[in-house]
Amino acid sequence: MALLLGTALAFWRFFEFVELFALAALLAFLLSPVVNVLRRWARLPQPFAIAVAYLLFVAMVSLLVLIVGAAIQSQITGLVINVQETLRGLMDLTTWLFTRLTAILRQIGGSRLQLPQVDDLMPQFYESLTGQMSGFIGQGGSLVTGVAQTALVTVTRTIVLFVLSIYLLVDGVRILQFFQKAAEQLGYGEDAVILLADFTNIWKTYFLGQLVLALIMSVAVSVIFFALRVDNPIMFGLIAGLFELVPVLGQYLTMTVTVILVFFQPEPPGGLQPWLYTLLVAGVLFSIQQIQGNVILPRLHGRSLAIHPMLILLGVLIGASFAGVFGAVLAPPVLATIKLFGVYTWRKLLDLPPFETKEEETVVEAADVGDMKPTASLPSLGKEPINQAK
Repeated sequence: MALLLGTALAFWRFFEFVELFALAALLAFLLSPVVNVLRRWARLPQPFAIAVAYLLFVAMVSLLVLIVGAAIQSQITGLVINVQETLRGLMDLTTWLFTRLTAILRQIGGSRLQLPQVDDLMPQFYESLTGQMSGFIGQGGSLVTGVAQTALVTVTRTIVLFVLSIYLLVDGVRILQFFQKAAEQLGYGEDAVILLADFTNIWKTYFLGQLVLALIMSVAVSVIFFALRVDNPIMFGLIAGLFELVPVLGQYLTMTVTVILVFFQPEPPGGLQPWLYTLLVAGVLFSIQQIQGNVILPRLHGRSLAIHPMLILLGVLIGASFAGVFGAVLAPPVLATIKLFGVYTWRKLLDLPPFETKEEETVVEAADVGDMKPTASLPSLGKEPINQAK
């Protein structure tokens, strides 16, 4: 218990470093297959392979930013115009409501309730807005200083991130060998091999699955919304793809943003009423999300995650409170990793076999079919290494 408390305290105290190290480990994990391919097929030494991998990564990210930026520039302009027209329509509606309500009260007679005219309110509004803008401009110096400090911190963190990830790529195998030798000296060599294989499978499957899901959702939403004649379909596709990286909550966020923006689209096609057109688009988006969650997602994640959706939701909320979007995205694999080592420790304490047998997995899987979604299926706790050990 004291060890757990000490670990939690150290994690909280050095959270910024832990977050940066986790990002570096993630980058090294994503680039390690590229480095291995370059070393095997191109016969490049490790330093050159790492340098080429990072150059390819930077070039790919830069090219993606340029292509996406050029593609969505007009989409953003159209979205801004739609928002401006929506706000203008809301102001016209407010003016009409004030006028009608004032006329009704005057027709009733005998009422002393006086409603302020919109013409009287607008000068006050502009005066308040002008005062706020003047104060904002007066703080321009501090704002520029804050932006400069933020930029400096971001550049420094990026440099440290790349340096850490390079060290992990160079010495990652040695670090794993060190832990394996330590486990062998303690008599847990075979267990360490199985745990490491399951740990790698959890993180690899999760990240590859999330990236593929984001790409599929982005393309599907863009194409289908274009067919439905929704304004700015590429923007909606990018929103759906980005929110797809956030487990559980991402779909609800996508639906909320879509309903709000589509409802205020200036001219729904086919002469449909805004509410009916919004209902149509929301229904199509809901169908896409159901296909994604019940057909595509189980085939991508398989049985690597064994966490109930409710626990994933709680983990996402807790992770977001600690580390923002980064914590929300990493919540499922972190929970699966905690469960992996927690179950192993618990079975060791009870003098049970450290890993579930095939019979136990079959029974538990049959019991969970009714109350767990495909995204929360049970993991394979190293079935092949167990057979080899036997």
